[in-house]
Amino acid sequence: MSHEKGVSGRIPTGNKPPTMRVDWETDRGSHSERPISLLSESTEGYGSNAFNFVRQVNSCSVTPQEFPLQLGRDFSGTVVHVGKCVRSFKVGDEVWGALSPWQHGSHAEYVLAPACYISKKPSSVNHAEASSFPYAALTAWSAIKIFGGLCEKSTYGKRVLVIGSTGGVGMFSIQLLKLWGADVTAVCATDAVELIQNLGADTVLDYQSPEFKQNLKQLSGFDVILDNVGGEYPDLMIDLLKKWKNSKYITVVSPLLKNADDRGLVLGTFMSGLQATFDTAMSLKDGRSFRWAYFVPNGCALKSIAKLIDNKQVNPVIDKVYKFEEVPEAYEKVAKGHARGKTVIDYSCDEESSNENKEQQQNV
Repeated sequence: MSHEKGVSGRIPTGNKPPTMRVDWETDRGSHSERPISLLSESTEGYGSNAFNFVRQVNSCSVTPQEFPLQLGRDFSGTVVHVGKCVRSFKVGDEVWGALSPWQHGSHAEYVLAPACYISKKPSSVNHAEASSFPYAALTAWSAIKIFGGLCEKSTYGKRVLVIGSTGGVGMFSIQLLKLWGADVTAVCATDAVELIQNLGADTVLDYQSPEFKQNLKQLSGFDVILDNVGGEYPDLMIDLLKKWKNSKYITVVSPLLKNADDRGLVLGTFMSGLQATFDTAMSLKDGRSFRWAYFVPNGCALKSIAKLIDNKQVNPVIDKVYKFEEVPEAYEKVAKGHARGKTVIDYSCDEESSNENKEQQQNV
């Protein structure tokens, strides 16, 4: 349950053994932050039909509980309770993770998380910096490694085009791909060119330039295209891939959830399947492939990502940090798009709220 300052609420408990309760509280006198990064799509009901179906299956209920709707996916905090079957974490551990879209979100003082969704937080960054990673990093990891089939040993020398490079997914993708030895071309706006160059991109294209499409065509011959925007240049994308080299166009913006919202779960899923079949067929004729990628909660991947962060091989990029009372302003900012990194909420509470939460915790 989400809490505001001075408002009491029920603290969630882990009824299922593999779950854990994570708290954003810090010891009295500490100055560390309790941040949670944003997931903007939830503010517009994006994917509600599909997510409600999953909630219905998980709860074995005909009427799944969608409301009160709690936003947020990423989190970084301290474990205050563990289920009886949890062996890899204990109370007091500093952890980070990202919740599934059909779960209650992380914009609260406490959150329940399956143990397999989390890992130990990177020790070299604070909670604010850590919370800016999980959802974006896991989405990029899923697109590049699971759906793209790339790994540390197979990426060296590959030419990769990243569209939408200034968001969380794009920025993490650039750093990971460069670490693995790829030749990265990134697309961004004029005011972000220097930022993306500093992240390590080999070539940066300004989509606001009149010569953008011409310059992009001259760079054709990519092994992988990672699209974080969703079909901005449909007439160009597939033709930019190498022919008969198992090249891949991967987008993290699939029409599945929107189709399910607009046309119902059954018809929307059917239409999405038809579209996927058509897109795949059109690309396969030249030995290319078209793929939709999705965020996948993955504690093991987070453990690997934490090592990269602690080794200074991947760095956080935070656009702006908001106080909890500024949440509406933060939502408006994210909804406008054109981010230059992640937006983070600093979930601070006063001493009265802190004492109240500790008393609630003792009563659980």
